[in-house]
Amino acid sequence: MPDRRLVEKSPSNIQRERRQRALMRAVSDFARALASLGDSVDVLQQLTARLRSLLDADIAAMGLVDEDAGIARPIASDGMFTDALHRVSIPLATGITGRTITTGDPAHTSDYLGDTSFAHDPATDAAVTDEEVQAMLAMPLRAEQRILGVLVVGHRHWHRYEPDEVQVAQTLADLAAVAIVTQERTVRERAAAEQLREQLGETEALLAQQRRIVQVDEALIEALAAGGGLAALREGMSRELGRDVRLADLTVRFALDDSLTEMIDSERALVTLSAQQGVPVTGRRDDGSRFTVMTAGVNSGAPIASVLIEGEVEPQEAELLRRSARMLDTFLRAHHRELGDLTRRRHDLILELLSPPPGGPTPTALLRLDEFGVREGEPFRIVVADGSTTSLDDLEHRFEVDFGSTLLRARIDERLVAIAPERAFAAIESELGAPGARRRGALLVGHSPTLHMLNIAPEEYDLVLRVVEAARRSGHDRILVSLESYGALGAFLTRVTIEPTKLAIEQILGPLLDYDRQHGTALVNTAAAYLDAAHSVADTATQLHVHENTVRQRLDRITKLLGPGWAGGRRGLDIHVMLAAHRLVGSS
Repeated sequence: MPDRRLVEKSPSNIQRERRQRALMRAVSDFARALASLGDSVDVLQQLTARLRSLLDADIAAMGLVDEDAGIARPIASDGMFTDALHRVSIPLATGITGRTITTGDPAHTSDYLGDTSFAHDPATDAAVTDEEVQAMLAMPLRAEQRILGVLVVGHRHWHRYEPDEVQVAQTLADLAAVAIVTQERTVRERAAAEQLREQLGETEALLAQQRRIVQVDEALIEALAAGGGLAALREGMSRELGRDVRLADLTVRFALDDSLTEMIDSERALVTLSAQQGVPVTGRRDDGSRFTVMTAGVNSGAPIASVLIEGEVEPQEAELLRRSARMLDTFLRAHHRELGDLTRRRHDLILELLSPPPGGPTPTALLRLDEFGVREGEPFRIVVADGSTTSLDDLEHRFEVDFGSTLLRARIDERLVAIAPERAFAAIESELGAPGARRRGALLVGHSPTLHMLNIAPEEYDLVLRVVEAARRSGHDRILVSLESYGALGAFLTRVTIEPTKLAIEQILGPLLDYDRQHGTALVNTAAAYLDAAHSVADTATQLHVHENTVRQRLDRITKLLGPGWAGGRRGLDIHVMLAAHRLVGSS
């Protein structure tokens, strides 16, 4: 038997063995490429070039199926003279690629253009002609029971494809299919991982937001628990939001000097818009600076308060701003309820002081007065403010800012009445009694002299009311008035007992007072105005807003009631003094 090692191999066997060894190297190289799995297009391009080399072909190409478009799109090629075949999209029902995709089996031809066993596509045939390809072999890219695409090799001469060539091409086609499926799976997994990362990022951002919200809530609750009011609440918000915050209580109109609470018109304009939309609203001031307003609560259609910060807010800050606004709304509503309860208690306490039961204020009332610094034997004043509702609201808000809950005050008979220890009154006098102090809403504030005894409060309160009424009638030009405002007469009345003075007024002015009471006339006011005007009929008419003839008729009636010479000499002085006293203390 001859030694097989000495038997010469045929050229075809040698070529086949070389091809098999090259195929094994290709498989090994491709496996390493799959392991790294960089750019899948590059991997497929390398495989296409390797197939062309193994089969000693002139060209090699790979295309993927686009079922929606009904075509195979080229994605890799090697050995092309032109880009004609790389640009053409081959209909799935034409050529040997169509046969391979349709049947799922390899297909080949030794003369592509002359083969009538399959349908031809003119554009594909033109590209094949340009590339001068004659023989062609197509292998399916099959994976997961579906045809992904086709792997094609071609020769520019007549060629018959041997079984081992088909085997080599199919092996590389299977590897290409694995690469494509792996890449698709990798893309899906990467997309899923990216989605998970995005969801994780969103979750972490949400958790961070919730942590900030909790921190804001805790800071605001801590500020409120400390009893610091709006100032502490503002500081807590500024600290947690990381920028300066301004809070405005819109239930009061009084413009405070505190720049951290007052609002200008351009800022107020956005309050309603924020209340309607329920979100922070950004605007621009006249100087170009931007700011953001968040309305905090609405009561009967009117905004309760607002939170204002400089600049715009990021989306994650908007929720913090809304949270702060809700906290401010809650604080103010609770504060207003507390003030309402306190107002009722103050009202009842002042009424008991000014209209005490028999025996004077009760021990409980005395204890409560003591809490406000009003004590028997220590100096205090009775303060009565008269004016429009708005002006009284403004003044009460000023008292709230300056004194908080330490000043005893209440609305009584549409006036604001305060019982102020001397130290508190000094602060009131410093502000309201200063020259040039603004007089809003015809505001007049009368006060008693320094008092030390609680049991004289009713009589002194009545005197203050008369002082305010007299100041109103006489057109007093100051906000703060008292008996001292009336010079010598006021000084005299502060040192005498009121009842004897009333009797004197009745004795001297009795006829005029009786006539006015019986006929509804104004002889007393006319007599006072006539004497104040130094007996000028014209000036008296101007002051009373009546015609001069009316003044003359009234003067005639006064003369008949009081007798001739009532306006001159010592008698005129007596009557003038009693008329002035009548303005202050009245006759009954």
